[in-house]
Amino acid sequence: MELRASLRQYRFPKEFRIGEPVWQEDIRVQMQKIVELLRTPPPDVPNKPNVRLLADLATGLWRLRSKMVQPGTGQPLDSMTRAYRHFESVWDALVGEGVKVYDNTGEPFNRGKALRVRAFQHMPELRRETIVETIKPTVYFKNDLIQKGEVIVGSPEEATPEQL
Repeated sequence: MELRASLRQYRFPKEFRIGEPVWQEDIRVQMQKIVELLRTPPPDVPNKPNVRLLADLATGLWRLRSKMVQPGTGQPLDSMTRAYRHFESVWDALVGEGVKVYDNTGEPFNRGKALRVRAFQHMPELRRETIVETIKPTVYFKNDLIQKGEVIVGSPEEATPEQL
């Protein structure tokens, strides 16, 4: 028992003092092993990727892709055809390692999604709240969220201070 705790027991009459716990030998050994494991620092894992770097790399490639392709078609611009092949090989390497990048533009807005709303934009032509622009994509690594997407939401009604 800790020294302070055992000294504290002397403030009380003898019949109310709590004695030191009695452990069976195998439990005592297991508890000591657990304490030692908790005290030792975890070993460095050399194969664990830097997820912040992966998120930044995925975001940069996502932005680069938007500059290289024709809007709506997904086909590279004529001037970017040669460079786009190299882009695709890097993109495929990221996807092969388990990185998934989601652009939410055009999707209905759902408050339960892993997104940061940067602004609400009044757009009376919309019937419901819709993501009109993605500033940063949502990035997952092996199904774990490593970056929340940042979006601008179009709303059929004026934005209220609570929404912002």
